[in-house]
Amino acid sequence: MPKSEPFWWEDAGAPTSPPIDVLPGAVDVLVVGAGLTGLTAARTLARRGRSVLVADAGPPGIGASSRNGGMVLAGHRQSLEHFESRYGTELGHRMLREAHVDMIRHLEQLMAEEEIACDYARTGRFKGFWRPSEYDSAGREIDRLGRIVPLEAELIPRARQSEEIATELYSGGVVYRNAAALNPAKWMFGILAGARRAGAIVAGETPVLALEREGAGWCATTPRGKVRSGEVLVATNGYTPSHLPTLKRRIIPVPSFIVATEVLGENRVRSLIPKLRTIGETRDRHCYYRPSPDGRRIVFGGRAAMFDVSEAVALSQMRGLLAQVFPELRDVGITHSWRGRTGFTFDFVPHVGRIDGVWHAMGYSGSGNAMAPWLGHKAGLKIVGDPDGETAFSHTPFSTRWWHRGTAWFLPFVDMGFRVKDVNNNLMKRWQ
Repeated sequence: MPKSEPFWWEDAGAPTSPPIDVLPGAVDVLVVGAGLTGLTAARTLARRGRSVLVADAGPPGIGASSRNGGMVLAGHRQSLEHFESRYGTELGHRMLREAHVDMIRHLEQLMAEEEIACDYARTGRFKGFWRPSEYDSAGREIDRLGRIVPLEAELIPRARQSEEIATELYSGGVVYRNAAALNPAKWMFGILAGARRAGAIVAGETPVLALEREGAGWCATTPRGKVRSGEVLVATNGYTPSHLPTLKRRIIPVPSFIVATEVLGENRVRSLIPKLRTIGETRDRHCYYRPSPDGRRIVFGGRAAMFDVSEAVALSQMRGLLAQVFPELRDVGITHSWRGRTGFTFDFVPHVGRIDGVWHAMGYSGSGNAMAPWLGHKAGLKIVGDPDGETAFSHTPFSTRWWHRGTAWFLPFVDMGFRVKDVNNNLMKRWQ
């Protein structure tokens, strides 16, 4: 059987909890969740003189922050028209500029300041079109978007698709040249080290079991004692616990499944992905994949299901999806098979702000490597009252639905809908 730990941990090491004998009895800010968001917020807060405790139920970074596909995506999954119609032209364009420019600049600045070596490379990204009709609409989108943000994008017709990927599955695509790749575990470890150097206390294996108002501040109950704080930031995304129901109802936890192939060799990997880019696609089930940092394997992710399934089912589904893209890898060995939990929102955009006195930054909808540190930083600035904490993502309603009470019972039905849609799209493609 493949290893159940992420491939990234082979090189970076597995997350472990820093040694802490006693928790502080009181801090200025308690951060719940020690992933990319919480650790970046803690670094920002500590560098501005605040006492900070970051508490996590597991070792810091054990969740999606060290388990994801290792891709850095500029922009967002929603269209320009969606942003303009839903949020208005001014706010929508601000959100796009942050997503395309500001968060990438912040990511690279953070890497430089903390000297984080995380196999970061500006590889570019190819996104394959699932339907031929998407080609023309994507061209119009690129033209319009390029007038708002600096956009290095190129449409790739099906006739040239082999320059980017050795598959017949897609109907052309688009290359985004400012996308990048990294080892997410190394990235997380680098931010963790930066937060601790700044003076933040990071406590793993310390779940916050209850959170109650106490005067003008808060009292958090943990298995290691109570901690009082002036402010609380919840940065738990897809791992938001049930005792924070107001936020849990606004997040949809969606599992993502990833496998790593056996060593294929640089030549074979390059024959499949000639320019060693990260790859995505437009179908709803959304597979995403890339060469490993050394260029010798394929790391392949996708939604084997929209809910937790057994490892045997997950591995079977992932093998099938891998073979659908690259039929020649149908019988290839799989050395690692793991999963993580992403946090989606109903509008597919992240949010930062405060509800009922509790700060939050979450909802990256599968694109957190750059956005999570960006909004964690913004949340930290907001907490200290710095005007630079202003972000367009704090001006959008963080909505829920009356039928989402905290348990995502509806995901199996969504999963079934996506599978039916895939079947219909496959039939349509054969007739086109």
